[in-house]
Amino acid sequence: MSITNPNSKNVLQRFLSSIWSKLFLTLLIILCIYTAFTIKNTIDELEYVLTPPTLVEYEDLPVEYINQTGWGKNDSEWFYHASQGTATIPIPSQWFTALEAPKSSPWFLPFGQEKKFLEEYVYQLGFIKSPNNVLPIGMATTPSMYFEGVDREETAVGFTCAACHTGQLTKNGTRYVIDGGPATTDLGLFTSSLGAALGQTILSSKLNIMNGRFERFSQNVLGSNNNVVTRNQLKKDLAATLKNIATQQDVIHVTEGFTRLDALNRIGNQVFANDEPYHGNYQPIDAPVNYPHIWTTSWFNWVQYDASIMQPLIRNTGEALGVAAFVETQKSDIPAQDLVQFSSSIPVANLYDIERWIAGTYPDFDSSNPRINGLQAPQWPGAFTKIDAEKAQNGADLYLELCQTCHLPTMDKPEFWRDHWATIEYTQHNEQKETVEKYIDVKIIPLQVIDTDPAQANVLTHRTVNTKNLDLNVDVCTWSPKEIQADVNPQPRNPSELTYVDFRDSSNTSFALALGAFVQHTNNQWFAQNYINEQQQPLYEGLRPNCLQAGKGYKARPLNGIWATAPYLHNGSVATVYDLLSDERPIFIELGDLEFDDRHIGITQSEHVKQLNKNANHLPVKHMEDYDQGRFILDTREPGNFNTGHLFSERDGNRKTIGRKLSEEEKLALIEYLKTL
Repeated sequence: MSITNPNSKNVLQRFLSSIWSKLFLTLLIILCIYTAFTIKNTIDELEYVLTPPTLVEYEDLPVEYINQTGWGKNDSEWFYHASQGTATIPIPSQWFTALEAPKSSPWFLPFGQEKKFLEEYVYQLGFIKSPNNVLPIGMATTPSMYFEGVDREETAVGFTCAACHTGQLTKNGTRYVIDGGPATTDLGLFTSSLGAALGQTILSSKLNIMNGRFERFSQNVLGSNNNVVTRNQLKKDLAATLKNIATQQDVIHVTEGFTRLDALNRIGNQVFANDEPYHGNYQPIDAPVNYPHIWTTSWFNWVQYDASIMQPLIRNTGEALGVAAFVETQKSDIPAQDLVQFSSSIPVANLYDIERWIAGTYPDFDSSNPRINGLQAPQWPGAFTKIDAEKAQNGADLYLELCQTCHLPTMDKPEFWRDHWATIEYTQHNEQKETVEKYIDVKIIPLQVIDTDPAQANVLTHRTVNTKNLDLNVDVCTWSPKEIQADVNPQPRNPSELTYVDFRDSSNTSFALALGAFVQHTNNQWFAQNYINEQQQPLYEGLRPNCLQAGKGYKARPLNGIWATAPYLHNGSVATVYDLLSDERPIFIELGDLEFDDRHIGITQSEHVKQLNKNANHLPVKHMEDYDQGRFILDTREPGNFNTGHLFSERDGNRKTIGRKLSEEEKLALIEYLKTL
């Protein structure tokens, strides 16, 4: 039996009816209004979107690493976190590890605590958990990097080669990690999510009460130095950093989405447009490509989708510059200015080790079974649907008929090793030269033949940059111009050849040659600062000249491991190989779902996107939302996203084809064979 004191009720009633209760309620209302106005005004002042994008929940599944061990270092984990001297994440490492994930709305900021950004949240953006590192696969720390917002040097976190070239897929409740495969990240969503998390932390710092998010952040960052002075300085540094980030937002003409990146334009913007006085060199993002897979790539004579770069070190240093490695472009006043300009944070020795880990040692052509012993193409997992041997054999005949002309014989065939490796011939200082070793002579298919979306292939042919006062004057290798045929007494015209030319600064020069010259200077500076002599330099450069080309078309690489590289075509506009082999392809594809379709080999498509395709004729071009419930919806009607070309169809005079129309049985047989490569 409970006894209630009637006096206590009377006291409460008297208080509620008293002037003090009214005053208390008034103060509470004023406090709520004040807090709301503070949040509203701060959001307006920050000039940054503090509401993060909608993301799909992360599934923490069992993980299997498909065995593709590279040569050189002991395991993949070294490759996952080998620094390239980059500061891609625009905040110090301490901040990044202390940062909480953003709330779904800044108005919810005073209520509750979120997990760290680097816990589940970052994996919702397509990154992959590292086995033994708090950072995801493809992120590494670099000490002594300058941050403009804090006006000092701090340890930075930046992307590595593995950030773009480690893939993942899920099947039957297991996550499969594929070394060298295409990444599944969405850089645009990552940038907006990081900005929202940082902005909400600043917003919290401006609240005098209910500012727990900032208090937790400052405690994690400052530790025992957490006091009123250091907290106030941290508030200022946060605000200055976000303001700096806000001024560097990209102009997006074609949304990249999950699994895609406009790498060439981003590298060009980072190298030629981010520093004064070269902002006029900026190019909007308009030519996304699927992150390329990199096994076998080290032995190609030309790399990149558009076959534009020859030398591995030029490719890798250019990539490091594109993900925010530091390089000094300003000339010094001291006499030895050439030893100051182009000094960079890039550890070229690491780039060399990464390349060797991927490449392996030079193949033994005299062996009865020559092979590439570096990073291997992934083998079809035993847990997947078993390969039908009879169908695969029929598919092998179809490969010989339809694919081999462009993609070369498969690597288990003697003719691949005998007929499709060649030395590289070029001219330097009027002297004919030839590489010591042979490389895979990849086929380059002109645009007018392959008929796929031209956006990426046109970047290097159409884009120009202003390099005045950069002192890029250096020799680079490209195709010599063909001599004009004379009308009178015509002489045989010299064939075009690779030759070193004297590149000079200009206000309107070729982006391709300018990039090659810029990267060459950066590498030369590292050689000078690290006392690498002229005999050693070619080893770092992969024993290949710095040759560049533009406008040749798209490269047709060998198809080993192609089953693990969806989506397809260079711009990722086709979800499965089955659709690629069909003469009619879905207009909309959904990217961001990792579930693997092992019948059609590619990305599983939701019922939502299937319904979109049924209604495609009634949906507007360029006016649809890019995302739906956390998935990216790619509209292939937009320039840059075209899914045309590489077509197997009946010739009708309106569409270019590369092969005849395939029956259902033939498509499935060819797919079965591709699983074996």
